[in-house]
Amino acid sequence: MKISIITLFPKMISGFSEESIIKRAIEKKLVEIEIINLRDFAIDDYGTVDDRPYGGGAGMILRIEPIYKALQFVILNKVKDLDDEVVVKKQKGASLDSLPMAQNDKWWVVLTSPKGKAFNQEKAQKFSRLDHLIIIAGHYEDVDARVSNFIDEEISMGDFVLTGGEIVAAGITDALVRLIPGVLKKDNAVTEESFNLDGKKLLEYPQFTRPEDFMGLKVPEILLKGDHKKIKEWQKEKSLEETIEKRPDLLIDKQKK
Repeated sequence: MKISIITLFPKMISGFSEESIIKRAIEKKLVEIEIINLRDFAIDDYGTVDDRPYGGGAGMILRIEPIYKALQFVILNKVKDLDDEVVVKKQKGASLDSLPMAQNDKWWVVLTSPKGKAFNQEKAQKFSRLDHLIIIAGHYEDVDARVSNFIDEEISMGDFVLTGGEIVAAGITDALVRLIPGVLKKDNAVTEESFNLDGKKLLEYPQFTRPEDFMGLKVPEILLKGDHKKIKEWQKEKSLEETIEKRPDLLIDKQKK
């Protein structure tokens, strides 16, 4: 799988991708992470990628041309003039395999934005099955709204605003890379955790390690006896209890479906 991240701050992404599980996944050639500096596609020699908003307003807006050219570079592997007939334009609702930049339906272009739908485990699983995910890290006040013609969807991390989309891009990357087969040492590690417990949208059960007793706080006795059937039943029960107590909205969402 390949992940391309278009960003104004490539060092934020390179530092993240050179550590821990992401680094090992790259070394094992299970994933390729391409970092694209948006300023390489600036409109002038001064590195300009933003401008004031039409109609007035606070902050600066990322211009469409640098983003467009960066997408062309990623998708077509070379920069084309804006008046070229071969473009990466995506009409809303069009299938990816009908576009000039894709040979199949396993390409996806995402813009990080507080306006987007909140990223979740289901979305991470979907992205982990792609051949190529392209993430545009939004910045400043906003991006030119016409960029929406060149993407598949906008994604946020929740109902709050960040200074830039690099943290969101890193979060998306981390969440999906660990789902790629072979990245984690144990294949069942991703099926026995929150939001994907035995295929159910539940929180993971409580976990414990040594010591057995810390200042009177003891590990549940059932976990020490080695009865795997009873332990499994305990885990399912506690998983449901955790969800009811901490994230009852997950159960409500399930009932609505």
